[in-house]
Amino acid sequence: MNLTLSDEQEMIRDSVHDYFTGAYDFEAHLARVAAGRDNDNGIDRARWQAMAELGWLGLTAPEAAGGLGAGPEETMVLMEGAGAALCIEPLLPTVALGVPLLAEGAKGSPAADALARVMEGQASVAVAWTESAHGFAPLSIATTAQATTDGGYRLDGHKVLVENGADAEWIVIPARTNGSDNAADGISLFLVPRDVAGLAITPVRMLDGSRSADLALEQVEVPATHLIGQPSQGGKLLTAAVYRGLAASCAEALGAMRRALDICKSYLHERQQFGKPLAAFQALQHRYVEMLIAEERARSLTMLAAIRLRTGDLDDPETLRDLSLAKLGVGRSARMIGGNAIQLHGGMGMAYEYPIGHYYRKLLCCDAAFGSQDDHLALLAHQLAPQAQAA
Repeated sequence: MNLTLSDEQEMIRDSVHDYFTGAYDFEAHLARVAAGRDNDNGIDRARWQAMAELGWLGLTAPEAAGGLGAGPEETMVLMEGAGAALCIEPLLPTVALGVPLLAEGAKGSPAADALARVMEGQASVAVAWTESAHGFAPLSIATTAQATTDGGYRLDGHKVLVENGADAEWIVIPARTNGSDNAADGISLFLVPRDVAGLAITPVRMLDGSRSADLALEQVEVPATHLIGQPSQGGKLLTAAVYRGLAASCAEALGAMRRALDICKSYLHERQQFGKPLAAFQALQHRYVEMLIAEERARSLTMLAAIRLRTGDLDDPETLRDLSLAKLGVGRSARMIGGNAIQLHGGMGMAYEYPIGHYYRKLLCCDAAFGSQDDHLALLAHQLAPQAQAA
């Protein structure tokens, strides 16, 4: 794999670093989380507007629509910086999942109008793909869409823990218009405004301070113009969006791991025990090196996921295998680094006012998002079992 960033990717990385260093340090993060918790605030509109002006919200939109036309590697650079900064604004659900789906809308359609508003920083979007209690199953869609006599659709069903679902102005709802459960055919994608009649939104505060939501749809009626793509042909679009999110989540975890290691390094050199810094103790040196190795492993796997998304085919089992391997490996590194970082800090690691515990929370959320370690281990076992039997 080529692990060297291009000039364009370096520019994105520098822009991300400069913004978060100047406008979103740890004290700003604490204030942001407190404001959201105490006042039930959603997106910080000033920060969201600033991210739009930097071009981040149009990063994955095609150039014809006014975006940058960037791919998974550029998204990785953005999300790595967001993870390092503990950013809780909905960059991942908007940039990795929602914007490319909105770009599938025809010119002048509600999806195209929503895309323009998102890129201007006037709105955000969520993709409500999670509704199954059976692990990582993007195509397990029980929500139904029935055609109405006026040419529109009536949606009924439930979605769970939809990232940014509590605050997005627009929500992409996958629903089954025909076909059996877990089949790619028969899934349609609908763009639903948050204030539509029949949609109940229950906000859920996540461990890292961000907001998700459970959604209940009861006879939600949308016109045919709110359909994204072709009827019953949204399965491939949905699968691609979910795996883009998976790779972006790996990058977000990678950024949090890197920053956690930097904090640990500083602490080990500053903290004195028995008249010398903790960094002088060989046992702690060994543990820190093991954490560094885990971070390097996660970096290679995250880059693998980004490259596989760009060059691979999601109909190819080997592509899906590598993406599950990446998510599994990054999740293991995230828990290993986060847990050891807390232990290296001792009691200080549990203090809310100290950053390391917040990075552990972020890493736990990244590990659980887009399928847990157990989910992807089960997928890998299911895929490899026939090969083992044949051998």
